[in-house]
Amino acid sequence: MENVFFERINKINPKILEGLKEKKEFSFRINRHKAGLETIEELKKEGYFPKKVDWNDYVYTLPMEERKKITKSKPYTANKIYIQNLSSIIAANSLDIDKNDWVLDLAAAPGGKSLIFSEKADKVSAVEPDKKRFFRMKRNFKEHGAKNIQTYNKDGRFVYKATGALFDKVFLDAPCSSEAHIDLNEGITWWNLKRVRRFSKLQKELIISAFEALKPGGEMIYATCTFSPEENEEVIDFLLSRYDNAKVLKIDLPIANIQEGITEWENKQYNPDVKKCIRIIPHNAYSGFFFTKIKKES
Repeated sequence: MENVFFERINKINPKILEGLKEKKEFSFRINRHKAGLETIEELKKEGYFPKKVDWNDYVYTLPMEERKKITKSKPYTANKIYIQNLSSIIAANSLDIDKNDWVLDLAAAPGGKSLIFSEKADKVSAVEPDKKRFFRMKRNFKEHGAKNIQTYNKDGRFVYKATGALFDKVFLDAPCSSEAHIDLNEGITWWNLKRVRRFSKLQKELIISAFEALKPGGEMIYATCTFSPEENEEVIDFLLSRYDNAKVLKIDLPIANIQEGITEWENKQYNPDVKKCIRIIPHNAYSGFFFTKIKKES
């Protein structure tokens, strides 16, 4: 299966393989429920010198060798900072959230994105089907001081049947084949095409639920931490073929390591609007990621 994996990745973008070998930095953000920019001075007193990213005053990077060490720091143990990948943070921040929005995080565990949403909106609903992950997520929210998140141990595929078109904003970071987390030094041990196709089927069911739960005029983001077009562009193409009022929006990101969506893959032609999708190429503190912003027109 290794040869198949490498062939597919090289067809998408050879730079992905280069990026998968890089592990130079990690990232964290300040938890604004409990802290502010003074946290950086606290870290400096403990010997850490974080580097701020260009696009957010509350997001920082440090060398990878300090990742384990920082978990013993006072700001970390007091839940003033939250370790989270830059790709995940920038995708969550790409959902334009107003204070009065009701936000749904449809596959929420471990809860990092819900915490970001809860700093912006008064009301967030976080759904997670797996019981163990659900209770860890609830504890995560409590420890980080997020009191405005409702939690539901439910299967996201059926949420819309209970809610109808209720939410102003929806974020779906869908379960996926997790190609971005493959360690090339350990080899391709758990990846196969059957896994990719299985997740593609689940993702199509989830994106229907996400779109149905969205209010007319609302916006949602579909995201994965994988590269396969079957789990990314094909899922968006599926949604567009099913709903005339689904519109893919252009996303402007202040980073260079990105690639537009692929409109053709293995003899399949996708809707030309999938070009507006974003594939983040792994680089330094950015892991591989894919996301798309969709509007539900009235």
